[in-house]
Amino acid sequence: MSYPKFNEADLKKVNSTIEKNAPAEILYNSISYIVSPERLVEKKFFSKIKIYEKKNSEEWLNIEIPIRDGESIKDFQVIVYNYLNNKVEKTIIDKREQLKENFVKGLKVYKLAIPNVLDGSVIEYNYKLEINNIFNLAYQLQYNIPVVYQEYNFEYPDTMTYTFNSTGSNVIKPKYSLINTEEHVGGAFNVYRFGYENLTSSKTELFIKDGDRYKTRLKPELNKYTTKYFIYDTAENWNKVADRLKNNDNFGGFLKSNVKDIIPDEIKKFYDPLERANKIFSFVKNNYKWNKEYGIISSQSLKQFIKLKSGNAADVNLTLIALLRDAGLEANPLLISTVDNGVLNILSPNLNNLNMVLASVKINNQIYFYDATSFNSKVNILPERDWNDFGILLEDKKGTDLSFSNINISKKDLVIKANLNLDNSEITGTFSQKENGLYAIESYDEYDINHDKYNQSFKTDFATNVKDVESKLLTNGDFESNMKFSSNSLIDIVGNKIIFNPLLFLNVGNEVFDQKEERKNQIDFISAFTREKKVEITIPNGYKVADLPKPKKIQTDDKEISFNYNIEVVNDKLIVTSKIDVASQNYPKEYYPFFKQIWKIISDSENQVISLVKI
Repeated sequence: MSYPKFNEADLKKVNSTIEKNAPAEILYNSISYIVSPERLVEKKFFSKIKIYEKKNSEEWLNIEIPIRDGESIKDFQVIVYNYLNNKVEKTIIDKREQLKENFVKGLKVYKLAIPNVLDGSVIEYNYKLEINNIFNLAYQLQYNIPVVYQEYNFEYPDTMTYTFNSTGSNVIKPKYSLINTEEHVGGAFNVYRFGYENLTSSKTELFIKDGDRYKTRLKPELNKYTTKYFIYDTAENWNKVADRLKNNDNFGGFLKSNVKDIIPDEIKKFYDPLERANKIFSFVKNNYKWNKEYGIISSQSLKQFIKLKSGNAADVNLTLIALLRDAGLEANPLLISTVDNGVLNILSPNLNNLNMVLASVKINNQIYFYDATSFNSKVNILPERDWNDFGILLEDKKGTDLSFSNINISKKDLVIKANLNLDNSEITGTFSQKENGLYAIESYDEYDINHDKYNQSFKTDFATNVKDVESKLLTNGDFESNMKFSSNSLIDIVGNKIIFNPLLFLNVGNEVFDQKEERKNQIDFISAFTREKKVEITIPNGYKVADLPKPKKIQTDDKEISFNYNIEVVNDKLIVTSKIDVASQNYPKEYYPFFKQIWKIISDSENQVISLVKI
């Protein structure tokens, strides 16, 4: 656990010996968790990163330090080393005010854009935190760049019992390990130290729920600890978890709070039970707001939440459950681990693996799911983060594991109406994007966070000039964006010919199935979908279509995937449509060659060009 001193040889290193073409590599990582008898944790982190190609190392040019409520930064320092004019130059940053606060996935994150980074730079940074969470002490072993060496140190009093649970696609064994008991201030401590060498990068595949869920992590899970006044131990089964939460003031106690005068009687007495549940759901979404913090335990009393109108995920959805129950509905909590929190191991009844609570309603033996943290969600149409395969349904003192998946179809319609301005070799027109289902939820949530950033994203996503972007949520829950566009790069005028791709900027783009390595993970779209592109171009006076691209229509034998490309001339309009239907939310990895083949057909079809000639 002794941090290495700066070595000038690191600056002169020209490439990784683990992966020759890696844009960067971690030369040294060290993480240390020391748990005190008072159940506080000191976390120390040290990292040394070598940058080979700055332009391809964007992720490693920023420092992010996540902070939870009650935690604090004690120390931090960043040093950037460069070799310039035959001498070493270094930049030191160690002032707290140079860090900027951001919110990322429900956590407060201190961020710093590292200055003076060049090709060949070595970045060293370290920080120390005092944290109050003795449960979440996991450490990621794999990254998207190789690691030369890293250490993991974990020390805790012998009044506690932890077991290690490694997660990820493959198990990585340490080259060095030390496990023993040492005497520290406060008594005997269990000590675990692991050292890992020459770890290759973890390649993130496209079309997966979250790349980090497949990366290997060390995850110590607290099983038991003993104090003078009480004993904590993990539950033997989910029924025990349900019983404990029922007796917890911030869960079961919260659900028993008085909610009788919160919603209007006409909603509570609505005859159809599903419509009644939907109206109560809408009431909660319209009156209370999620503060972006996850949690299965309420952060405040229900009375405080009703007054402040904002709270964590548990505050919002437990309130929804309480209101549903008050209206005579059979409503219960569904505990989940969100997509970015990792897959839930249903065989390990550990509350610390869960970070979100949803609401469920049972009507005529059919279960319906709700998540009021997302304003544009609907019954059984939940945000992307919720669809993580498994959940634990709590019914009184009974805890039942269940699998749930998104069986809805999401749709995206992209429509262009365009004119050719031959004097300026320019195409101008209007573009609209209309989404429903999961697409509408995700787009609206992104728009709700930052209107301007969302509207400006169209310029980047479609690589064209857009202006007057107007985005709005429609009364039926669809989300629509309308804008004007112009471009000089979409047409070529050669003599008496005008040559262009009739799909303009809507051709297949970067959405490709071109992975050369063997597929390791299942293909996840999270939602079955239909995506239709329609472009209508007015043919200029004095021109006609020389030849039309070939239409294409294909469908797999099992009807899981279909594609239809068609182009026609109607009066003075050139109309092209391209539609893809995918019938399921995920597929086994063995389907990858089929998707690869079909997306090649889509790409070939959508990249056909057309010629207009003077009459």
